[in-house]
Amino acid sequence: MTATNLSWVMLTVFTVILIALSTLAMPWIEPETFNTYGDSFWFTMTTMLTVGYGDFYPVTAAGRLFTILFLYIAGIGLFASFIGKAIESLTVYKRKKEGGELMYQGKNHVVIIDWSHKAENAIREILKRDPKIEVVVIDRLEKAKEIHERIHYVKGNATDGAVLKKANIGLAKAVLIFADDRIEDQILTDGKSLMVATAVERIASDVHTTVEVEREEHIPNFSHINIDKFILSNGTIAKLAVDSILTTDLAV
Repeated sequence: MTATNLSWVMLTVFTVILIALSTLAMPWIEPETFNTYGDSFWFTMTTMLTVGYGDFYPVTAAGRLFTILFLYIAGIGLFASFIGKAIESLTVYKRKKEGGELMYQGKNHVVIIDWSHKAENAIREILKRDPKIEVVVIDRLEKAKEIHERIHYVKGNATDGAVLKKANIGLAKAVLIFADDRIEDQILTDGKSLMVATAVERIASDVHTTVEVEREEHIPNFSHINIDKFILSNGTIAKLAVDSILTTDLAV
């Protein structure tokens, strides 16, 4: 097994052990050169990082042999693998974040269903009005449309309880359910909104929920669930939706 095949935890443990061992060993092997553990630690790190300032270096055969075996051969390769693993982990994290695979861990956020033009307008309004609040968007896109430190993407169907929990909807401040513009039939559009709202209320009945409906006569169909505000589709829908959650004293 090579160092690059080790798990992140094992690679970290081995790296720390090697650094500690070398730091403790050099003053014992060559006390005249390495008078303190601080000097030994400095020499260990500059050697493993291949900086090699030359202010400290072993002069005895034992010290040089230890340096060759533990720092040159094992240490440099192990530390390089550690750095590579760290970069790889960051790359994997970024890919999963963009692909909506990570669970959102925050709270008091706004969950928006589907990444539509109206959702983008709503996100801009939220970020502009509140400098602290974060937004979680649930959609089935392969990749997030926008990368932002306060915008988080969760991939999946919003009627799926597992997906809603991935968005940490139970600790959300509010949920905005926009009518799906990709559906041409208004009955089907409001039907989807009804299914999403039902799933949301089943998991987080206390969350403030705003639903956009295409037809006003469909509102009674939502009577079996607790919807805090309905908004009829129009040109200012995003602004009205944001007003409904940011100008209302919501229970956190």
